[in-house]
Amino acid sequence: MKRITLSLLLLVCVATALAQDSLCFSPRYLYLDMPLVEMPYQRAAIGTTGGFIPSYLNPGMGFSLALSTDLYTAAHWGLQNITYSKDPQKQWRRSQLAIYGFDLITTWMPLSNSWLHEEYHRAVMTLRGVNSFNEVLLFRIGSTTISVSHETDEDMAMLCDNYHTDFIRLMAAGLEGQTMQNTRMNRDEFFYHHGLRNEVILLTNALNNTAYLAMCGWGRADEETSKMNAAERTIAERDFTGMDLMAWAHALFNPDVPYAARGTHPSGNGIDRYITTDDLSPEAIRYLRRQTFVDLLNCISPLMIGISRFDLGDHFGGRLYGNFALRHYLTSFGDDNNIELLFQLLRSERRPLNTYVVLHNYNNYRHPFGGLEIGVVDLPLWSGRLLISSNLHGWVQPEDFRTSRAFPGGSATLRLAANLWNTGNCYALCIPYIEVGYKTRGWVAGNVYMESTPMLNAGLRWRL
Repeated sequence: MKRITLSLLLLVCVATALAQDSLCFSPRYLYLDMPLVEMPYQRAAIGTTGGFIPSYLNPGMGFSLALSTDLYTAAHWGLQNITYSKDPQKQWRRSQLAIYGFDLITTWMPLSNSWLHEEYHRAVMTLRGVNSFNEVLLFRIGSTTISVSHETDEDMAMLCDNYHTDFIRLMAAGLEGQTMQNTRMNRDEFFYHHGLRNEVILLTNALNNTAYLAMCGWGRADEETSKMNAAERTIAERDFTGMDLMAWAHALFNPDVPYAARGTHPSGNGIDRYITTDDLSPEAIRYLRRQTFVDLLNCISPLMIGISRFDLGDHFGGRLYGNFALRHYLTSFGDDNNIELLFQLLRSERRPLNTYVVLHNYNNYRHPFGGLEIGVVDLPLWSGRLLISSNLHGWVQPEDFRTSRAFPGGSATLRLAANLWNTGNCYALCIPYIEVGYKTRGWVAGNVYMESTPMLNAGLRWRL
């Protein structure tokens, strides 16, 4: 379930964006990512949906993130390059308003950030064989809530009782998806110099998540829960959980409570799926409220207000640029607060060197733990005909929400992109890529697997 809050976001986003300096450059090229294969998740999706083609209706986290981000990137690029006026100032203002209007109107549309939010929920369920339906596909324009429906009570009980770690992650996965979208769009803007006006979608993702936490932490979600229980008479039309974050807090603080203990639905038909304030302990409510304030970290980045880079001077034979972003994720054991540092070295007549470093602080209820992530993006080899992107990530994560015990782990990925038809210092029109990797046990944003697993992804990178 995603609560859509627009009025405050509209005022904050438009006011922030219009206050910016109007000097910006128009992007020359558009870079889009088209995943084609996402293994081993796609194998699970085939088992859940019953076929290879239907499996694409249950996209994995990486797949849905790429599609939704491509939508905004392509739309912003197109709207920014349409000629509205010969006056540069009017052209800039009108393109801004067109982009902001698009971002707000498409909130209820497929491939939007709302769709992405729900697909992240669905990916966790698909992994365990539970099929579902994303009601964003119904184009319910103006609706205050959007459901993921058509799960059975038996499905939800199986997830809660047999895969409780996944069950906790399931409740917060929607917020994870929107935060991942901000991370992806910020990296693309920094590394590829898109020069796009992304402020509204970035702030909408960040503030919507915080507003959702606040609504649950201060009891305002109970009114929506009551309306839903009154309107949803059949099991099929019910959302999988109601207010996501109340369910997340309940699952964290009550790991041993079986799903059937929730009792009977007010209609007398099925299990009462939705958690209300009365179901949460004072301790859980305080924790939700604390997470609300911590979630404001997601607003702290110059990229959120259109400042794409800082000039760090001449270093390593070129001009070094940097930027940063703070992130907050709700996890299966508590939360992950991290800071991401972005660096790009521009060298005359040579491809840029792109790197990032992420310092992680994993927290359960009482104890902090650490992690470090290092990545390179599109490192050129063989005169630029082969582009390498890699990520190394190591961590110490808690065993569960309350314990002081922890376990080490890590992941590594390598993407090889064949830029075989490049000319000089440019990308080819279409760049096929293959990505391999492996992760040990642990939580990683954007990776649906909590256990150890290999990875194999493939797709196309477009330069338009």
